[in-house]
Amino acid sequence: MQVVSVVGKKNSGKTSLTIKIIDALKRRGYKVATIKHSHHTMEMDKENTDTWRHKQAGSQLIVGVGSTTFFNVKQDMDLERLLFLIKIMDDVDFVVIEGFKKYNYPKIATSPDVVDEYTIKEVNSFEITPEEVEELINLIEVKGYDIINTLYNDNCGYNEGDSIAKDIINGKLDLSDLDSIDVSLSVDGKVVGVNEFVSDFIKQTVLGMLKTLNLEKFNAKSLNKVELLIKNTKQGDD
Repeated sequence: MQVVSVVGKKNSGKTSLTIKIIDALKRRGYKVATIKHSHHTMEMDKENTDTWRHKQAGSQLIVGVGSTTFFNVKQDMDLERLLFLIKIMDDVDFVVIEGFKKYNYPKIATSPDVVDEYTIKEVNSFEITPEEVEELINLIEVKGYDIINTLYNDNCGYNEGDSIAKDIINGKLDLSDLDSIDVSLSVDGKVVGVNEFVSDFIKQTVLGMLKTLNLEKFNAKSLNKVELLIKNTKQGDD
């Protein structure tokens, strides 16, 4: 999964550019997810609907299922947690973020006031041509990277995600140089990175135990994706 964000001041064309990026990535055959950040309250259900009434009654998490499925969670999640949940829910190639300018992900700026060391391109969203959009996608394919804390590269002698991210941005490190990680881990709601050795150890250990179970009974034979939740609390623990 690769992440890229579109940042800029209000009315600088962030949404317009985000839509163009999503469309171009889809045309190249990628599976795309998006995150929209706003300083205003964002409601996924309308007033006086059943799900709205559930929320008013005090439900912490509301899931609406119909022709589509949506989640309404009564808490402000940080970006890494949202990215992790996307990774658990679906196998996407790119996550395009609109906003979250303070985070250390590759940024496309629609105004000069937000340009920083993680900016890979500053563009005029209102004047960008289709050809320039395609050039932008070429750049995103090279500069977009996964959740910061999951970036590892033993060959280069360091495993500090932020430093690795900066080297990718500056062209000193290629995505193919990174450790191949198959395990995503979250502890107490925080994304925890594991290197290739630990990833392989966890993967082979869990898969080995699962193969001893009667998975056919649950129609879960492929083992293509395993999701594991461990509760490590006891009643009365602090």
